Amino acid sequence: MDTLELLAPGLLSVRLRESLTGHHPLFPPHEIRKAFATPDAPLSREEASELGEALVVIAREPISLAREAIAALPSSSRDALIRLYFRLLGEAASGHPLVH
Repeated sequence: MDTLELLAPGLLSVRLRESLTGHHPLFPPHEIRKAFATPDAPLSREEASELGEALVVIAREPISLAREAIAALPSSSRDALIRLYFRLLGEAASGHPLVH
């Protein structure tokens, strides 16, 4: 198992690999810009749970279902998911996983 698969199970590693080429199929560019235009803010327990559920869909389901799950998130959770995804992408690019 390579570093990326340790960092991101299932289809999430496939999507991160694709994103490493500069193509971000899960998020439209305007959503990415919006997510990084706002500061990180704590999520409620419910928002964190929704974000976690979206990550599971991203890791297990076809891209169309992953996009639907992302679109269904409240704006604050979607922004947090995008920032988390790009942190994972940064870790994948550096070759140093967040988990050891």
